[in-house]
Amino acid sequence: MCFYIGIEDLAANALIETLRKSERRFLTYNEIENYGSKVIGILNDKGEKAVLILSRESTNELFRNYSEYFEEKNENGIKGIALRKDKEINDLIEQFRGYLSLDVLRAFINEESVRVLVH
Repeated sequence: MCFYIGIEDLAANALIETLRKSERRFLTYNEIENYGSKVIGILNDKGEKAVLILSRESTNELFRNYSEYFEEKNENGIKGIALRKDKEINDLIEQFRGYLSLDVLRAFINEESVRVLVH
């Protein structure tokens, strides 16, 4: 089996884990991509095949399809994804975690992958 991880799941889970450790509601695209690479590495190390679906087109779809959750922001000259002010961690968990396979969820919450987000 091969897991396909889209930007919406990656961003949502990165924000969930960041919010658990801090009050940060914004992640740069680079931080999200580094987190995704770590998640893929964890899955690969367990013998699972996984692919990140990251492109400008998929990012645009994220903002179209999930505009009630996410917005693109520019902080200190760096672009990224921010969680809207009226959304909280439980909103993300309810929307983006219920359908994940256990292996993918474990990779998202793995201490090694979360360390990439929380410095």
